Amino acid sequence: MGNCFCKPKSKRKPKPYRLPTSTIGSPISDTHLIISDVLDYGSNDEYRFIDGRRFHNVENSKYFLPCDDDEFDRLYIKHYICKHIWQRNYSAPVKERLSSGGAHVLDVGCGPGTWLIEMSNEFPKSHFTGIDISPVFPREGKPDNADFMEANILDGLPFEDNVFDYVHMRFLITSFSTNDWKAAINEIIRVTKSGGIIEIVEEELEPRNDGPISRLLFSALLMDLTSRCIDFTIYSRMLDLLNDIESLTDVKKEEIMTPYGKWAGRIGSLLSDNTGLLFRTFKTRFLSTLGVENEVEYDKLIEAWYEELNEYKPYNVGYRFLATKK
Repeated sequence: MGNCFCKPKSKRKPKPYRLPTSTIGSPISDTHLIISDVLDYGSNDEYRFIDGRRFHNVENSKYFLPCDDDEFDRLYIKHYICKHIWQRNYSAPVKERLSSGGAHVLDVGCGPGTWLIEMSNEFPKSHFTGIDISPVFPREGKPDNADFMEANILDGLPFEDNVFDYVHMRFLITSFSTNDWKAAINEIIRVTKSGGIIEIVEEELEPRNDGPISRLLFSALLMDLTSRCIDFTIYSRMLDLLNDIESLTDVKKEEIMTPYGKWAGRIGSLLSDNTGLLFRTFKTRFLSTLGVENEVEYDKLIEAWYEELNEYKPYNVGYRFLATKK
């Protein structure tokens, strides 16, 4: 993945805006805070629509999944799959720090904000900030100790150095090239305090022990990601990448198996349904890639995939990477 030759954008990235630490508990200034309940989703050119689905329109972002209600529902379910598999929302040793209060937490790529809201409710004495490239976070019912901002980490995070006690970033495996990953990691390290902890959560996209239909469908997905220069195997090198950064110490990796299919019970069914939604999202795009004649045949292929899962009993592996800033 490091040898991708996609033509780089000629447009220069804007200089990151550094926000001063607020005196009222939030590391961002209220005058620059973007809350989604005051945004008109139909009044700007932030979005583009493909096959009836809404996508972001951020020029330098490779993230290719939709940002509409159907996708929010999928991410909501994926959050609970992740929480159930790991039996907790985090692995970082931050419980005592967050419980004591006064800690600042950043969630990068927060999406609809499910993780952040759960954490802010669990630790009401600490402050939580979520950022995403699209303003898709909650419009109302936001806890008092939670804020959301529209920001693209590849443009630089809009925070001063050494602001956060804990930085959480997950589910961005379909977002970054190899160089983007390095830039994003350097940026979250920059905004983390000395002694603060970063946690990166990702998973293998292609299941292990899968069958021929699964390999066919995932090959279309991986080919699409490769064409976008997305490094979807970064998890295999993340430990080395973090260990090579001099400002980090106590680098660790945790991993866990996640099963696909009804054979694995409720969680296996949820995971296969969640993945099936991805395949259906890109039905039109994958038709030609797979050489399938029409949408009816594609739907039959998806149904055959569901049946195959029970025969081969595939699984994938999820990872949590932890590191402390010196």
